[in-house]
Amino acid sequence: MKRLLQLFMVLFVVAALAAPVVAASSRSGKRVYKKTCKSCHTKNGEGGKLSPLMKTQAQWRTYFNDNRHQDKPEIWKGMSEKQQKDLLKFFLDFALDSDQPETCG
Repeated sequence: MKRLLQLFMVLFVVAALAAPVVAASSRSGKRVYKKTCKSCHTKNGEGGKLSPLMKTQAQWRTYFNDNRHQDKPEIWKGMSEKQQKDLLKFFLDFALDSDQPETCG
């Protein structure tokens, strides 16, 4: 029984340490935005200005789940699943109705 408890504790610690590694990162999402999105999404850019403040969290979720950059789908398909999740996290964390609304700056 003691051995089983030790094994369970080891597995619990490993899972707890691994969880933050796979979790989406707003900081990484901001880097993805600057590297992949910002060149087109400026005031006079091809994609028009884009900022997390332009939508609420629910609107961003809908956009990311349904739209997936339909105008140029190759942009979306060129990102890894992790990059897509990080980008969504960035937009959610700084959305119009978030606790810390902020522009992309």
